[in-house]
Amino acid sequence: MLIVAFIVEMLIMFGAPVALWLFLRRRYRVAWGLVAVGALTFVLSQVVHIPLNWGLGLIGGGRGVALWPLPAMAAVAGLSAGVCEEGARYLVLRFWRKEARSWAQGLAFGAGHGGIESILLGLSVLSGFASMLVLQRLGPENLGLSGELLEQTRQQVAAYWATPWYLPLLGGLERVFAITMHIAWTLLVLRSVVRGNLLWLGLAVLAHALVDGLAVGLMGAGVSLPVVEGVVFLLALGALALIIALRPRGKAEDAGG
Repeated sequence: MLIVAFIVEMLIMFGAPVALWLFLRRRYRVAWGLVAVGALTFVLSQVVHIPLNWGLGLIGGGRGVALWPLPAMAAVAGLSAGVCEEGARYLVLRFWRKEARSWAQGLAFGAGHGGIESILLGLSVLSGFASMLVLQRLGPENLGLSGELLEQTRQQVAAYWATPWYLPLLGGLERVFAITMHIAWTLLVLRSVVRGNLLWLGLAVLAHALVDGLAVGLMGAGVSLPVVEGVVFLLALGALALIIALRPRGKAEDAGG
């Protein structure tokens, strides 16, 4: 059952973005290049985001912000993500893809951004799944390991295959929620660019920071993953409502260009 759950998780993580891209292309005739630029923007944002998190001590362990009280640490983690990703979106839309100004184009850009994140995480899940299948079939003791390393590997394999079957499914659904929120935040950033008002960008940063910070805070406080995902689901519903609310009236404004 767990193997099936992991396979379904990966199908969602790979399939949901591709299905969304194809839908947007067919429904709004959006340019593939805009989806690709959205994906590239995510990758470029991580060039800043990952080193920043390392410098803050949020990754790399045991120093800096990671030693702060949980609420403060969660807030910094959320702001780090929000500033890096929404800032990258703003710069690309403001100074590079100046033709991307419609609601449909915002959908495409956001779908590219959130979609590539899902695919990259799916590749990570696939790598771990394949490794654990090999370790389960061969046995850690047959890999030339010994001592403490052997025992650690045995524990890791046992913990992996003891994962409740529903957790991988929640992981896959989380990517759908995340893509929805990425699209909503992109539309806020796009509105900031179109109207020349940085308050919309600030709102996107704060919305992103709220979601990421809340997730970090809840998990750090020991809240169960299903409850955390339930909170993320409610936030994704809010993001979906925002996407619908920001949709302009009239066919011409919906065109993907």
